[in-house]
Amino acid sequence: MEYTKLGKTDIEISKIALGCWAMGAGREWGDSLEDRIYSETIMTAIEGGVNFLDTAMGYGNGHSEEVLGKTIKNIRDKVVISSKCSAPGLTKGKARASVEASLSRLNTEYIDIFFVHWPSPDIPVEEPIEQLMKLKDEGKIRAIGVSNYTLKHLKRAVSTGQIDILQPCYNLYWRHIETDLLPYCIENKIGVMTYSSIAQGLLTGKFTKDWEFAETDMRSTTIPLFKSPTFEMAIDATEKIRIIGEKYGKSPVQTAINWVINKPGIMSAIVGAKRPEQVTENLKASGWTLSEEDYRQIGSISMEVAETVSDWDTMYQRDDHRLVMNV
Repeated sequence: MEYTKLGKTDIEISKIALGCWAMGAGREWGDSLEDRIYSETIMTAIEGGVNFLDTAMGYGNGHSEEVLGKTIKNIRDKVVISSKCSAPGLTKGKARASVEASLSRLNTEYIDIFFVHWPSPDIPVEEPIEQLMKLKDEGKIRAIGVSNYTLKHLKRAVSTGQIDILQPCYNLYWRHIETDLLPYCIENKIGVMTYSSIAQGLLTGKFTKDWEFAETDMRSTTIPLFKSPTFEMAIDATEKIRIIGEKYGKSPVQTAINWVINKPGIMSAIVGAKRPEQVTENLKASGWTLSEEDYRQIGSISMEVAETVSDWDTMYQRDDHRLVMNV
């Protein structure tokens, strides 16, 4: 596993982070599993060199945090934990209670990185940052991050307090941040930690064009990458990526993760998993590099898919429903 220092902090993070959304035991990603399997998945990641574990209070209404807290109870000092809460829960009257609730569920005295999960049109951008800065001064959190922010949101946040990391959606098929956010973060030494790094599983290569999704699986009804004709184009592109990856003895998902973590400015890629064997597969994305020619070719192949969703503001929201900043 490769490691890097986070932004301007002294926090060392693994280039691959384990995403714990599915461990909330919700059914957004199909059937939920027993907590013991989620714990085994977490330990498999840690034993494989992952020290960065990402969760949120909204994942299963706190259940993901509870599972994570129980699993790492005796090795807390060996891991870096990030959690999140959306802006409405981080206002002046609610921020302390929200963070302390996460601390309790995680069974820890501090959270390494706490994110504003989503901004809100009803709350000034500055307010959650001001509240998190106070909690950072008290030692309850070590670093502050923001997620799903536009460049205008991020600049306002930076003018209010120290923002150490941005967590945007980014993968081969979702390239929005390359235009403005990524260059800004590089220039201002803000770490970038990607989510949906394997395009909600689309880059695993397991899907077929006639795939039948479980009724509770939100991808086919909510995520633009899973809508026609983008879905079919992505399946074809993933097959081309598979062929390139085979030259290195790697699967499509390993190749896709490797591409992301070797993108200049990207410090870590969140990769979700529900089972230990998925983690084992994903970890093989680290420790090797694509040739410059193959890196460019994969970027070109995938950009054809990315261009079909360029008018979506976030993975769940079109430009015409863009969040309006409270001024």
